[in-house]
Amino acid sequence: MRPQTLDRLKALLLILMAIFLADKLVSGKLFYYIGPRFGWLSLVAIVLFILIAGSYNLVGKQDGDDDHDHIDHQHSKGALGPLLITALPLILGTIVPTSPLGASAVSTRGTVSTTTAIGGSERVLTIVPDKRNVLDWARAMNANPDPAALNGEQADVIGFVYRDSRFVKDQFMLARFTITCCVADAMAIGLVVQSSEADQLTADSWVRVQGTFTEGELHGEPIPVLVAEDITPVQPPEQPYLYP
Repeated sequence: MRPQTLDRLKALLLILMAIFLADKLVSGKLFYYIGPRFGWLSLVAIVLFILIAGSYNLVGKQDGDDDHDHIDHQHSKGALGPLLITALPLILGTIVPTSPLGASAVSTRGTVSTTTAIGGSERVLTIVPDKRNVLDWARAMNANPDPAALNGEQADVIGFVYRDSRFVKDQFMLARFTITCCVADAMAIGLVVQSSEADQLTADSWVRVQGTFTEGELHGEPIPVLVAEDITPVQPPEQPYLYP
């Protein structure tokens, strides 16, 4: 393969990677994998891909001496392999559907926690209870481990349905994933919900739960339990993760 052709392929690959990354960034799907606070790094990467691709094109145009073709022939052949390896993530990213973590991913993260060590408990006190999300309630539980501390508090939250061997027939976990940096540090947190409909709900389905907290238990352990007054199926939010 001629060196100029190889340079053009490199430039094309970089442009395609820039387009792929830009598409994920604009659609918001990039944040299925990283936290929004790192979105600017992706923007920098897109610009760098384009600039480097442009430099390859310039080199290709300046290198018009066919006398060098026979010298660079073996080098070009050797460079084709790494080029294909570099293209592999782009190919897989295009073929494999982009999807957020769900109930099926919980087992790979250990289990769902009902509290979180992530800071911000003080801020939760300033949020109206029916505006708190799953992370906010988990922080509230972490701030006060008394299982009766939330008695009478009303909640209006959404999340996906999760159940395992710890739950009795009328219980399920309303869960969400939190991400600080990227999916590598994703942690599943949730609220124990008590409802006669619990065993009828499909795992991984998204629901809105409105109810009142009371002291209950999960697998023999005292814990605040959200007694559901209304459970409504909902569509997953555009950004299904919660970001501390």
